[in-house]
Amino acid sequence: MTRTAARPPRTPTPPARTAEPAAAEELARRLRALACLPGPSATPTAWPCDTGLLDWLRRMTYPALYTWAAEENLARRWIGGDVFGSRLLPRAPEFLAGVDVRWLAPHLVAPLLRRVSMTRPAPSTADLTPAALAADAGPVSTFRRDGAARLWGQPEHAPPLPDTTTIPHVVHGIWLGRPLPESNGFWVNYGAAADSYAGQVDFVLWTDIPRARFDAARATPPAPAGHPDPLAPTRALLAWAGTHGIHLVSVAELFHANAPMTLHTPYALELSRRLPQGFAAASDHLRVEVVHRFGGLYADGDLRFLPDAAPPPAERADRPEGPGAGGVPGGGYRLFRGRWDGPPAADGPARLPDLFDRVAASTHGFTLHALTDEIVLNDVILAPAGHPALALWLEGARYNYLRDPRDLYAADTPEPADPDPPTSDPRAGSDPPVAGASGWRGEPASWTWAVTAMRTGRVHHWLLARLGIGVADLVRPAPAVRGHSELSWLPPVDGQPPVACPDPDPLPTLVACVDLLRWQHLSRAGDLCLTAVAPLVCGLPEPDTAWTALLLAFGHLSTDLGPVTSVTDRRRNQDQTLDVVTLPPEAEALLDRSATPVTWFGSVRSGDDPEAAAEAAAGREHWFLGERTVPARLLPAAPHGHPGRARKP
Repeated sequence: MTRTAARPPRTPTPPARTAEPAAAEELARRLRALACLPGPSATPTAWPCDTGLLDWLRRMTYPALYTWAAEENLARRWIGGDVFGSRLLPRAPEFLAGVDVRWLAPHLVAPLLRRVSMTRPAPSTADLTPAALAADAGPVSTFRRDGAARLWGQPEHAPPLPDTTTIPHVVHGIWLGRPLPESNGFWVNYGAAADSYAGQVDFVLWTDIPRARFDAARATPPAPAGHPDPLAPTRALLAWAGTHGIHLVSVAELFHANAPMTLHTPYALELSRRLPQGFAAASDHLRVEVVHRFGGLYADGDLRFLPDAAPPPAERADRPEGPGAGGVPGGGYRLFRGRWDGPPAADGPARLPDLFDRVAASTHGFTLHALTDEIVLNDVILAPAGHPALALWLEGARYNYLRDPRDLYAADTPEPADPDPPTSDPRAGSDPPVAGASGWRGEPASWTWAVTAMRTGRVHHWLLARLGIGVADLVRPAPAVRGHSELSWLPPVDGQPPVACPDPDPLPTLVACVDLLRWQHLSRAGDLCLTAVAPLVCGLPEPDTAWTALLLAFGHLSTDLGPVTSVTDRRRNQDQTLDVVTLPPEAEALLDRSATPVTWFGSVRSGDDPEAAAEAAAGREHWFLGERTVPARLLPAAPHGHPGRARKP
C-alpha cells in the first residue's frame, strides 16, 4: 500500500516486488480447496420463542421478521454464505453441561461468572449447579412492579416487564483482539473500582482470548530477560485480574453453539477485520448481548467510577460544541477525548449500588449514558436481563448489516423507523425499514472510521426514538459513572498501519480477507473492496504473493455472488494523505479497469436508464466515506491459474 502525501510517509514504501507465480497459485489452490460454496447463511440460529415479544418486534421493525423466507433471502443478499466455516460456533464447554446460560436467575449471575473466570482453573459441573451457585449468591437490586408499571412507559401492546425487576450488581467490561495493555486507562479504572466495590459489585472483563492461552501463561515461567516472551501480556493480565478480583470471562464459552448471540454474524465479521474499528464495532454488539443475557451494567473501560483526584495537567476536559451538537432528536454529539466537562448531575446516584437501585425502580427499567438532556451514548448500558428494549436494539443492529451502505450512511436519512409496514415485500429480500443513521455531527463524515460509529455505535439513537423515550427521561449514571474517553479505537490520523500476522502460514489471514471481500462484494453492489483487506494483506511477510493469490482465487470463491463490477483501492486519511493499494503486476493483470458495467457501486441506482448509467460509468470514479471506487471487472484466470495470463473474453 503506497501513501501519497505532502510529507514523507511514516515508513519508506518498499520497492515493487514480483510475486512468485508458483507460490501465489499454490496459495490460491489452498484457498479454493478450503471453501464450500455457497456455505451456511447468516440467518440467526436462535429465534425468539416468546410470541408476545416476537409480535412486538415485528410491529416495531417489519412484519416478516423471523420468517424463514425473509431471513434467508436478506442474509444471502447482503452477507452471503460462510464458505470457510469461519463463523461456526464451538460447542459449550463440558463444565457448562446442563447449564442454560440464557435463563439464569439474577442472583446466580455473579457466582457463575466468578466460577468460569479464567483467573482460575476450569470449574467442574458440580461447581455450577443451582445449589452450588446459590450458596454464593451475588447482590441484586429489586423493585416490585404491578399494573401499568410493568409496561415501562410503553403502550399496552409492548411486552411487559416481570412483576419484579431484578438487576445483578455486575459491571461488564470488554476488551477484544489482544490482552488489555497496561498503558490503557481501563487497567487503572477497573482495578481501582473493583477494589473500592469489593463485596458489593462484581467486575468482569469479557475477552476473546481462549482459556488455553491463560492456562499456558500460568504454566509457563517468564522468559529470561532479553528473550521474547509472547505470553507476557497474557501473564500480566492474569496478575492484574487476580490482584483486583476481576473475573476474566471467555466470550466463546458463554455464547456457544447452543446459546448464540443474536448478533453473532455481525460480531464475527467485525472481529475478522482485526482493526481497532472492527474490535470497537464487535464491542458495540457484545455489550448489548451481555446485558440482555445476564443483566447488570456495561461500562466502557475509560469511564470513571471513583471521584477524581487532581486530574493530570496534560488531560484536557471537553464538551460538545458547535452547531448541531445538541437539540436534535436522537442526540447528535461530537466525539471527545479526556474528561467530560459537562453540566453537573447533582441529582444522580453517587455509588454503584445506588445506581442499580434507582434504575431498577425507574419507569423504563433501563438506562444509557445520558450526558445531557439531548446527548446520550452507548458506553453505559444498565438493565435487567431480557429487557424488551435491548431485544429491539439487537434487531436494529442486526439489520444495519442487511442494508445498502449508501442508504445507511446517508446524511439525511431519518433516524426513526416508519411505523407503517413496508410497501415492498421483505420475503423477496427487500430492505426492512430500521435503524437509519444521520450524519456524524461535528466531525467530517467522510472519515472512514465513521463507518463504525454509524453502523454500530448509534443504534441506541434509533431505539430511543422508536420507543418515544427522551434522553431527559433516563436515569443519569453520574456521578457514580462519569464520562471519560480515550478514543483508543480510532486509527492514526495518517492511516491504518499494517496488521502484523502472528501465524507463519498466511492462509488464515487470507481466509479472513476472502470473508471480508465477499461481504463487501454483496453490500457494495459487486465491489472488490481492496481497502478493506489492505491492512491484513500488507502485514503478511509476502504481500505481493498474497494479493495475487487473493485475486486468483476470488473469481472461484465468488461464483455464487455475481460478477465484480468495481474496485475500491484508495483511502483518504484524516490528515488528507492518501493510502493507495498498489497491486503487483500479476494481480493487476487480473483486473480490467476499462470495463463499463451497466451498474456498479458508483452508478445511479434504481429508476435510471441502464444505458445512460453504463455510458456514465466509463472513466468515472466515485468517492464514498473517504474511499475511491472505479468501474472494473475481475478477469478469469488462464488455464491452470497461472498469474499474469488472465483471459479477456
